[in-house]
Amino acid sequence: MRLLLLPLLFTAAALSAMDAPEKTVGAPNAPVTLEVFSDFQCPHCALLHFGALKEALGDCVASGKVRIVYHDFPLPQHPFARKAAQWAGAAARIGRYERVCDGLFRNQNTWGVTGDVEGAVAAELSAPEMAKVRKIMADPKALAEINRQIDADLAAGNKIPVASTPTMIMTGNGKRYPITGDVRYDFLKQLVDRIAK
Repeated sequence: MRLLLLPLLFTAAALSAMDAPEKTVGAPNAPVTLEVFSDFQCPHCALLHFGALKEALGDCVASGKVRIVYHDFPLPQHPFARKAAQWAGAAARIGRYERVCDGLFRNQNTWGVTGDVEGAVAAELSAPEMAKVRKIMADPKALAEINRQIDADLAAGNKIPVASTPTMIMTGNGKRYPITGDVRYDFLKQLVDRIAK
């Protein structure tokens, strides 16, 4: 994947209005915000999720330097990506977003073929948790809210524009940088340290 790193010239409020608190980790006042646009069926997104993002969670987020905001950006060529985003959104409402994301990315080669997103989610949750998530998915109002959030993420990504997944937007010290592709954590950390000064 190609790496792009140039300052962006749009306002800081452009994406922050779209933040879903249950899909955000880290201190709200962290000096750097990393917004991640990803697709649950994208293999490069899975690599980023289990690579640089996991390391960032254990280091930069834990130390208070970075806040990570996750945005769903299901690509049209991935037939079950939106369904996966819906189930992850429902899991977020019971505080299990990260666990479900791990399972969806880890097993994307299975549910991405069969379409059994529900089964992949069920494998990550306890029976009572899964019952809550199924109830959310069965509630037309709750599902409409989840779909509105996905659509808002897509609209925000299209304004950037996000051309491929994963795409990250790093913001800090009055500057915004787009980063595309599965990047290594050492690169992200250097950029965080530079921006957080």
